[in-house]
Amino acid sequence: ACAQGAVSPRMIWRATLLSPRGRLDIFAGLVDGILNALTFAAERLLKSGGGADLELAVRIAIATGLTTVFVFFIAHYAELRAELVRAERELNLLSHGRLATSQLGRRALESAAAGALLAAGCGVVGAMVPLLLCAYVPGPRWVGFGAVLALLAALGGFLAWSFQFAVAFWSSSIVVAGVVLTYVGLQINIVG
Repeated sequence: ACAQGAVSPRMIWRATLLSPRGRLDIFAGLVDGILNALTFAAERLLKSGGGADLELAVRIAIATGLTTVFVFFIAHYAELRAELVRAERELNLLSHGRLATSQLGRRALESAAAGALLAAGCGVVGAMVPLLLCAYVPGPRWVGFGAVLALLAALGGFLAWSFQFAVAFWSSSIVVAGVVLTYVGLQINIVG
């Protein structure tokens, strides 16, 4: 058991998963992974004879996870530090940075790390799913690509439902982003 006032890693993860920010990290990580995979491997997914395979899925997933963890950590930590600075101003504290070096600052750091790891893990999964769908769904390549677009539409719908946005708008917007980034990927041919 934790001492009174102490926060366990389990409590941090639970709070992260149940919060709106946690849902956004899950959604953003999955969509980021899918969009990265569509951009990096568009040529292999839709045109070339080799197609996607497990090795390509793992390589793109690792790259996606690494960039996602850094970007999300910086974004979350900057946002939480800004909240601490705002609180200092509202409390009219004379010395700046005191809250950031307190227990609140450590909690902000832990929360930022938890959110970044959650988003990165979802980014890894998101990057692998389209590549594996396109590699292992039987039939023409467009069937796997269509399944990936349907997945993006479902994720957009979940985001919209979760945050009370317009479901059709967000679903279609994310699908359009997937199509546009796939087209861009075809033009720049990163993993040919």
